Amino acid sequence: MVAGPTRHALVLGAGLAGSLAAAALARRFDTVTMVERDDLRTAAGPRRGIPQARQSHLLMGAGARAMESLVPGVLGDLRAAGAHFLAAPTEVAFLTKYGWLPRTPHDEYVVCCGRDLLDRVVRNRVLARHRIEVLDAHDVVGLLGVPTAVGGAVVRSRRTGEQSVVAADFVVAATGRSSRVASWLRDLGLPEVPDEVVDAGTAYATRIFDAGLPPGQRAPAIVMIANVTGDAVGGVLLPIEDGLMTATMIGMRGSEPPTGDTEFLAFAKQLPHPEIADVLAAAQPVGPARGFRGLVNRRSLFERLPAWPERFVAVGDAAAVLNPAHAHGMSVAAFGVAALAAGLERHGNTPGLAGRVQRAVRRRGRDAWDLAVSDDLRHPRVLGPRPGPAGRVQNRYADRITHVATARPPVTRALVDVIALAKPVSALLTPRLLWAAARGPGQTRQQEAGK
Repeated sequence: MVAGPTRHALVLGAGLAGSLAAAALARRFDTVTMVERDDLRTAAGPRRGIPQARQSHLLMGAGARAMESLVPGVLGDLRAAGAHFLAAPTEVAFLTKYGWLPRTPHDEYVVCCGRDLLDRVVRNRVLARHRIEVLDAHDVVGLLGVPTAVGGAVVRSRRTGEQSVVAADFVVAATGRSSRVASWLRDLGLPEVPDEVVDAGTAYATRIFDAGLPPGQRAPAIVMIANVTGDAVGGVLLPIEDGLMTATMIGMRGSEPPTGDTEFLAFAKQLPHPEIADVLAAAQPVGPARGFRGLVNRRSLFERLPAWPERFVAVGDAAAVLNPAHAHGMSVAAFGVAALAAGLERHGNTPGLAGRVQRAVRRRGRDAWDLAVSDDLRHPRVLGPRPGPAGRVQNRYADRITHVATARPPVTRALVDVIALAKPVSALLTPRLLWAAARGPGQTRQQEAGK
């Protein structure tokens, strides 16, 4: 462990990524300040700064473990608050275009709860463990510094309009999918940061339901993976806290789901299997359906800058936005903050740290990016580069493995490990799995979602 300056750190954003970053920084810095545009003193509920919070959210087990390493005790807090920890695929029904994955016992899991609850539980645990100042209801106007180093931020109060300077020895941007990191860097004198974008036009519509189940019982968890050819539609049904469940309809460009009462259920009936529609028909809606669009894959190519400024790192959606249909965004945010924590532990706040960490953030999100992009680029109406010969071979192999996984439990478990980001994509290229793919699925047995 290398010693370094440990005075004041600044986190821009107090959502999930920002709270985790504050916890990581509090281990090494004397004081930490979080700046948040929303008013955190208001009652718990959806925040304007997280417009997709009303949609269904899945936290992969690998992301949950990264969160626990950063904020010990947080998973226990989530359980106590009503979050569901479901073994995958044992307790989660996955429908692929080749059929249901078998409910084979496995040690991977997913965490299901409302996004507002998850953010609040994480932030409360972080603030209870560390002395962290929160400047809520403040906008970030820009960064302080020069092209070679960042020294804080200029903020403006939403309550008074007063503008002030917050100096810092290290700054982390966790400002979400609407982040202005690229323009802030440009204002410091750095060149334009190019983006890489793959846009399949994915749209969501989500509604909360009360299944009317007795206390102690929960709604089923069903994930119907969107078929990315033709009418690309999918659906997700997840149990959340307080005996409720969220149902999300997913459609790509040309197949966007509606939010009207009758239209929402009609869309559910058009999914590849009637299981979700059957559950919803017997449930009571709680509030209206809410849509969300503009769900692209976009990452900033920070590595193309001539040099990365010292004492500044972007994490979570501020570094790369993933199509949330793949349910990887929260886990990737936790991975990126874990890379920040590891860098601080090894090097301290020394010259070169920020560049090392930013490269590590990109590496930790690479598998999730590749999985999302390779899937979305199959859609005929996608806006993005078409896969070349190597990409087409990879897609054919992914299809083959998925098909085999519907019939062979060992392959199912390997596939779930990759989908859940517990293992890299390369884990599907072992001799055992290559042989299984060559053999094929054999005699398949069609399963129902509940089997």
